[in-house]
Amino acid sequence: MRRMEDPALPERLKFYGPTDLANGWLAEQAVALIQDYASGRKIRSLDDVLELHNALAYEEHSIFPNSLGHEERDALARSARELRGTVASFFADFEASKLESLVRDFEYQYAEDLILLLERHGVANKVGDQALLDALMNARIPLAVMLSNRQFVKRHDRRLRDALLADAQHGELLVSMRLIKGSAPSYFLPASFSGQDSQRLLSAYIDSPFPHPNHVQAIAEAKDNDDFGLTPKIRLQAKKRYEALAKDLFADDKNTLMTTRYGFRIDPEQLEPVLDRVEHDENGTTHFRSFGEQYLLSSMEPQRMLRNFASVVGYLDRHGLLTMPSFKAQIGVLHSLFISGREAYPKGPAFEYLDALTLQGTLFYSEFLRQNGVEVEDAVAWFFREHLVDEFGATNFYYAPSSPNSSFLERCRHVAAEMESVARQFTLYCDEGELDPELLRMTSTPRPWAEIPSLVDRKYLRPGSNRDCDQALHLLFSDQSTLNYVSKEFRARSFVELVTENEVPYDAIHPYQKHAVDWLVSEGLVAVDSGVIEFAQPVQILVLSDINSLEAAAYGHYGPDESAAALALAEKGWLAFSSTLLTSAEASYFNYFLNKSEFSDGPDLRNKYAHGTNAGPGDEGAHRQSYVQLLRLLVSLVLKISDDFQVSLENHD
Repeated sequence: MRRMEDPALPERLKFYGPTDLANGWLAEQAVALIQDYASGRKIRSLDDVLELHNALAYEEHSIFPNSLGHEERDALARSARELRGTVASFFADFEASKLESLVRDFEYQYAEDLILLLERHGVANKVGDQALLDALMNARIPLAVMLSNRQFVKRHDRRLRDALLADAQHGELLVSMRLIKGSAPSYFLPASFSGQDSQRLLSAYIDSPFPHPNHVQAIAEAKDNDDFGLTPKIRLQAKKRYEALAKDLFADDKNTLMTTRYGFRIDPEQLEPVLDRVEHDENGTTHFRSFGEQYLLSSMEPQRMLRNFASVVGYLDRHGLLTMPSFKAQIGVLHSLFISGREAYPKGPAFEYLDALTLQGTLFYSEFLRQNGVEVEDAVAWFFREHLVDEFGATNFYYAPSSPNSSFLERCRHVAAEMESVARQFTLYCDEGELDPELLRMTSTPRPWAEIPSLVDRKYLRPGSNRDCDQALHLLFSDQSTLNYVSKEFRARSFVELVTENEVPYDAIHPYQKHAVDWLVSEGLVAVDSGVIEFAQPVQILVLSDINSLEAAAYGHYGPDESAAALALAEKGWLAFSSTLLTSAEASYFNYFLNKSEFSDGPDLRNKYAHGTNAGPGDEGAHRQSYVQLLRLLVSLVLKISDDFQVSLENHD
């Protein structure tokens, strides 16, 4: 299977069902495709006929552009009838000798369509049941796709049973079918697949190298059911395995003596939304985070769910800035020595810590929601479909969530594309003051993340091109400042901490330090009162602290005192205003994960899933991790857009 790798080529059409939110704007593409083939365009590949099949589905469900008149619809219906015959003829000509080459190279998004059409047109009768299944297996079509078609399963009953038992990871299909609350994938088990087969597969899955902890827990907590292979012995096996997985989550002690580990759980007794604790032993440090199940269950509405990502999972600070990017101030001199390459994303312990906590927090919270029948992407769709309209009068925004039955590979491709669509929608709204769907369809090239505009004229403050500002930030906040150590009595990690927590006499500082302190006095930041060093403008120090820590200050969130202090720093050229959705550090964070425009060592998620260079379709673990990473970025984008609308509204009140 393949994915088009030439970005200059248009994406092929896909029909996701009559209720899909994308149908409104994809209908035009479907009509154009039907008319094109009706006018003589030739089918040259399996992808062509599968795409035509999807286009015909729009006509079958009467999904047309509003501009299409009755006569045009009648003509389209006539063309569709003829083209359905063309599709049937294509499959009627399938030859056993060409089977392998035909199914080896096609777009993955059409896998279920291919199974449907192969069965509908009786291809197995022409080429042989075993030959067809072998060709599909060699094309690495996931077993889940084959099990989605009832007739296909009935035809290949024994063969699919054997395929299920051949790979322990297929146990995940069984768990998804029966044991995960809110998950209802449309799989059909072969009639020959017995309760003993199920027990054998579940046992193999539990003991496999990388079972999903939530799936193992679901087995452990299920009721006995012999027909489904759930016995006390199997549940005990799952219970022990889950305990081991929880203990070793993210721990790898094989190659290092000291390590940092992370443990997560949903606590049914905990009343607080989130609790953290840290344990140290001779092998390193373990960070434990638990979410209160009662709180999470009490906040299942879409708006509160999104807020939980901001506060409970920890995406945002109090001023609406993302906490997760890597910030230069957090790295320190020692760890900066270990950053590889000039184009590598500069990561330090603080980044690794928050990356692990928020990634696993996202995984645990999203899985918790899924087990309770809620998908995070549905909350995102609600935000654009309803919340922006009700709260801000912003119409025509949309987000089409992934199908609940789609694989993680499909979800990754879908979310990556939808994020770009959301970014283009917001950009157009900022530029035009409204979102015109027709104009949106004519704007195909997204702006870089750093250039997405804001609705707020003075959204952020950033460091200006000013050496005095750089010097002040270094003297005040750096762990390498010459002012941090005066004596054994007066020492701290930064000069700000030193002055805040101590009464430091001016006479106590060394002669080589006085020039720097005097310079801070001359800039109006430091004063000497009764011989003691103090801050002349404490609020300005707070603003500069934001700049130092997060490389930006959320001016739109500041109160009167902070705004006045920030404005004074801007007027002297130390700081500059910006009007973008994301700060520079936030944009770099998105670039690191999604593309290689700024850094060479990132996951490159957008490009990999757009151009088919991602892990193979069978590597479900890799796609699951990518999906959680993309989900974290998607929710972060939603929270930033929500913050932008809210700040804009408050500024106009």
